[in-house]
Amino acid sequence: MRKLKLTREEIKRVIKDTKLDNIIFDVDTSELTSIKAGGGRALCYFVADKMRDLKKMIKTCIKNQIDLMVIGDGTNILFSDKYIDLVLLKLGRDFDYLEFSDENKIIAGAAYKLLKFVAAAAARGYDFSNLSGIPGTIGGSVIGNSGSKYKGICDFVERVSYISNKGGNIIEETIGLGDGDFGYRYFYIPDLIVLTRIVLNARKSDRNNILEKIASSIKNKKLTQPVNVKNSGCFFKNTRCCHESTGELIERCGLKGFIYGGARISDKHANFIENFDNASSEDIFILSKIVKDIVMDKFKIELEYEVKVVGF
Repeated sequence: MRKLKLTREEIKRVIKDTKLDNIIFDVDTSELTSIKAGGGRALCYFVADKMRDLKKMIKTCIKNQIDLMVIGDGTNILFSDKYIDLVLLKLGRDFDYLEFSDENKIIAGAAYKLLKFVAAAAARGYDFSNLSGIPGTIGGSVIGNSGSKYKGICDFVERVSYISNKGGNIIEETIGLGDGDFGYRYFYIPDLIVLTRIVLNARKSDRNNILEKIASSIKNKKLTQPVNVKNSGCFFKNTRCCHESTGELIERCGLKGFIYGGARISDKHANFIENFDNASSEDIFILSKIVKDIVMDKFKIELEYEVKVVGF
């Protein structure tokens, strides 16, 4: 079957016909990310405040073969400087909540902020201090299985609710999460379009001890990572084949402080690329390719992006 290819104006007309609110056309993609780079545009940006609105937009995109991408707070995305024919979808009000049960279960909407989650959980005696200082949403955290190299948030996830695409049928589903569904910076559910709800199971521990661990973790991050600087977090994943972190490998290549255009390898942590001087997305992407090439040449290790690079 030949793929239906709508023009940009036809896509906009189809989306307008949904009569949904919270739609912005020709959105500046730099404003949707923490690195704030480039001058690219995306065809449409939609914030879904209600489940019915979320499903309606997804069905519209699937039916008309319009490319769709779910974003959270944009803390690990680099969009290109080009115009991207994408509908960017963000979860809004009805997906932004946190609940605690009497059975050591925590229920979170996928749009709930991770920083708020860690603090609220600590107040109840649940220890997620290994997630301290990580920006973004809890849904994005689960998709990337954020945390340490040895333990991620998915180790605490009991089940998830999500919207799937089953041969064009848009379905709400809830499943239990098994060990094979996630790993280091890895999460996979077939036909997943967007996570909507997460149920975690954690044991209680001493609240004061948790708060001390959170304070220590945040202090360490401020000392060792570029906070309050425009970046996308760790740009590359750590490698399984090496006991050294990717940041250490890049530093051993002498790349700390290396500059390309308006982009710079952080002086604090070599696995962070900073937008320090109105960098274009191309500046950042080219700098990342330079890093990959030099690490490959020196260590014969192929670095894998942790940041999502879109439109390159």
